[in-house]
Amino acid sequence: MKKMTVGMAAVILLAGCGTGQETSETTTADTENATQQQVDATNGNSDKAQEESTDQAESSGQAAQDKQTASSAASSEIREFDLDLKFTDDRKWEFDYDRKQASIERDSGDRLSGQQAQDEFAQLFQAIQFSTARPLDEIKREVLEAVNAEQADVRDFELDVKFDSGEEMEIDHDMRNGGTSEELDEFSLDLTFVGGGEASYDFESNEREAEIERRDGSESEGAGALEEMEQLIGQVNITMDRSVDDMKAEVLQALAIDAAEVEDFDLEVDYRGGEEIKFSHDMK
Repeated sequence: MKKMTVGMAAVILLAGCGTGQETSETTTADTENATQQQVDATNGNSDKAQEESTDQAESSGQAAQDKQTASSAASSEIREFDLDLKFTDDRKWEFDYDRKQASIERDSGDRLSGQQAQDEFAQLFQAIQFSTARPLDEIKREVLEAVNAEQADVRDFELDVKFDSGEEMEIDHDMRNGGTSEELDEFSLDLTFVGGGEASYDFESNEREAEIERRDGSESEGAGALEEMEQLIGQVNITMDRSVDDMKAEVLQALAIDAAEVEDFDLEVDYRGGEEIKFSHDMK
């Protein structure tokens, strides 16, 4: 009976020791697992943060590179650039550029040529977005800001830009009397068509005269032409706060002419208040 008791006690003791050892091993394993999970999480967060930082840096670098590439592309597309400014105090500034030579003349005695002029034009081209889809007054404002000219002091603004593609955009805004008027005085439109052929539409309000020469060679003048021109003028709105694309499309739609058939588009409008708006869009 005594031996059995001692044996049972030994079994219980061994069982207890075994349970304690297992518990200890389990606790240690759980602790190690938790620690490893925390390390993995920390490393994971660190790796993720590093990846995000790298992605942001690459994105910023790519954006800067794209911007520089876009600016360079915009500059390389311009084949010729001419800008003439006349001020209200009779000063004149002239900017002439092509890839072989460039010159800038300001009658304050500031004259640049050679590489100095080329460098100034490079900065100017990067500061301006030339597009027939933009309002004319936005392009004018950007140009004047780029050459440090006050818009209120500019009486006559003449810009001609030619691109490598053969496209040419010309803007002429004359404020002879410093005033504007919605009452149209003169309207002159010249069209050249792809593959040949021309057309012209002219109107003078004061003289009550109009003349039309169509693509098919037919002509019209007198009362018939006057009525047709007045109808045309009533359907279009030529202002500096509109784009070349919009005004060109509006005019050609009023004339029922397909824009794809037009190679050169030249329009000049004079208002009674002294404002003159002229723009052309050539696709050669």
